[in-house]
Amino acid sequence: MGTTSLKLPEDLKQTIQQFAEQDRVSAHAFMLRTLQDEVRRRQQRAEFVADAMAAAAEIDAGGPVYDAEDVFDWLHARIRARGTDEVVPEPVPVRGRGSKPKKKAA
Repeated sequence: MGTTSLKLPEDLKQTIQQFAEQDRVSAHAFMLRTLQDEVRRRQQRAEFVADAMAAAAEIDAGGPVYDAEDVFDWLHARIRARGTDEVVPEPVPVRGRGSKPKKKAA
C-alpha cells in the first residue's frame, strides 16, 4: 500500500476528526473510507453514462423503443407476480424490432 501525505486546512482537519469520532474510527480510516466511497460513486456514474450512451446508440440503430406507460404497467405486473408462477409478458415496442403496428388516424 502506498503512502500519501495530505495538507489539510485546520478547519477541515477538525471536521474530519469530529466525524471520525462520531463513527468511532480514526481520522485516517474516515478519510480512506470517504475516498473509497467517492471513487466508487464516480465509477458507478461512469458506468451509468456508458450504459446510457450504448442504449442511445442502440435506439439510433433501430433498436426497440417502449411507451413509458407500457413499461410501468409491466413493472407493476412483475411486482404483483413476484413469488407466483404467473408469467408477465414483456411490453411490445412502439418502434424498432418487433414493434406494434402503427395505428391509423381516424
